[in-house]
Amino acid sequence: MPLPFEIVNAAVRRGPFRAVVFDFDGTLSLVREGWAFLMAELGRDHLAERQLIREPESDLLTYLEREMLLLSGKPSIFQMRRLAEEVTARGGVAPDAEALLEEFLRRLFAKIETRLAGLRSGAAKPADWCVPGSHDLLDNLQRRGVKLYLASGTDRGFVESDMKLLDLERYFGPRVYAPANNTPNFSKGDVIAMILRDEGISGDHLLGFGDGYSETVEVKRIGGVSVGVASTEPSVAGLNAMKRDMLIGLGADVIVPDYREQAALIKWLWA
Repeated sequence: MPLPFEIVNAAVRRGPFRAVVFDFDGTLSLVREGWAFLMAELGRDHLAERQLIREPESDLLTYLEREMLLLSGKPSIFQMRRLAEEVTARGGVAPDAEALLEEFLRRLFAKIETRLAGLRSGAAKPADWCVPGSHDLLDNLQRRGVKLYLASGTDRGFVESDMKLLDLERYFGPRVYAPANNTPNFSKGDVIAMILRDEGISGDHLLGFGDGYSETVEVKRIGGVSVGVASTEPSVAGLNAMKRDMLIGLGADVIVPDYREQAALIKWLWA
C-alpha cells in the first residue's frame, strides 16, 4: 500500500528526533496564505507603471511569485528589495523598499482582516485557518516528548497575535523566534544553530517542517531532515505544485500537502 505522502529522499535518516523546528505562515498558519502572490501583484503594478512588462502578465506573475517564495523565511523587506531590483534590472528607477513594504502590508491586511475577524469573534475555529491536521501533528509530537520550536520571518508581533487566535501558543511556549519590527538581521540559520547548542544535539537529530526556502536550506545544511509542506489556501484542495517543485529543488526529504495523514507520516519518520 503506497504511503500517503511523497518520499523524495529514500535514504533519509529516520528518527528518533529530539527537536522539531517549524516555520509559521504556510506551514502551520494559513491566515496569510497567498502573501507571495500579493507581492507578485505589487511588483507587477510597479513594472506596469513604468511600462517595463515585456512578457504575458501570467508569466510575469508566476515568475515574481516564485522569486518571492525563494526568499520566504526572511523578513519581508528582503522581498521588497528583490522587487526593487527587478525594476532596476528592466531599466527603471527602483521604488523605495520601505515604501513597497508599507504598501504590501496595507494590501495584506485588507485581504486577511475578514479571516482575523472571524477568528476573534469565534465565527471561525482555529483549525479553519491552520494547515489541516496541524493540532493533531503537534499533539503527536508532544506525546513523543519532542521539544518544539517555531522560527518565522513574519514580524514577531503578528506571529504572537496569530498564534493566540490559532490556539498554537501552548505547543511552543517561549520557543518562538521571529524578527521584531522586520529587523533585517534575523536569520533562521542562527535560530537552528541555537537549537542545536541549547539541546546539545547534532544536526541529524533535528526535524524541520517548512514551506519555503530558508528553513529548508538551513535544516539540510546542518544535516537535519526536512519535511516540505506544499500547502494551499483552505478553499483549494490538494498540493501546491509550485511549492512542491521549489521544495524538492531545495533538498526537502519528504513532501506533504498538509497533515491529514500526520499519524502515518510521524510513524514513518520515527521508523
